[in-house]
Amino acid sequence: MSLKPKDGEKDSYQELQEVFSSHRTFGLQALRELKRAERYCEFLSLVILDLAELLKSKPRFFARLSGGQLNQTFSELRGYITRSVRETDLVSGFEEHRLGLLLAETPQEGAKSLAKRLDEGIKYFLKEKLEFAAAVPIPLKVVSYPDKVKGREEMYISIQEFLG
Repeated sequence: MSLKPKDGEKDSYQELQEVFSSHRTFGLQALRELKRAERYCEFLSLVILDLAELLKSKPRFFARLSGGQLNQTFSELRGYITRSVRETDLVSGFEEHRLGLLLAETPQEGAKSLAKRLDEGIKYFLKEKLEFAAAVPIPLKVVSYPDKVKGREEMYISIQEFLG
């Protein structure tokens, strides 16, 4: 059940998402969730969207946007992603063109399914918002715990990247 705010009140869910917009705060919460997942044998997945390569691959296209326009676009893209995931999932802000999604109690298959949906949605968003017609891959990385091959290490290393 989702609690709807009264007229004039800020949505508590939106306010909570803003708390985790900082990569530092997001990374600390991700570490906490990893400890919880280990203790209670729960799934935990992290999806990382890194648009730095996309920006490098199309420099002339993105050069036409001012810094403010690019930041506004990233903010709107974060809003789109936030609306595309469950209320229990955490979405970081964009820092250095990277954004993270922390998916508690989500196995790797579920995270990969979400990444596939986000790939299509982000392409559509870029096409509609920026008239970006190029069919480029959207750089989404999925890391999950437990992982039979890589264990906990890849998840830990990926979380550390958010902590700086």
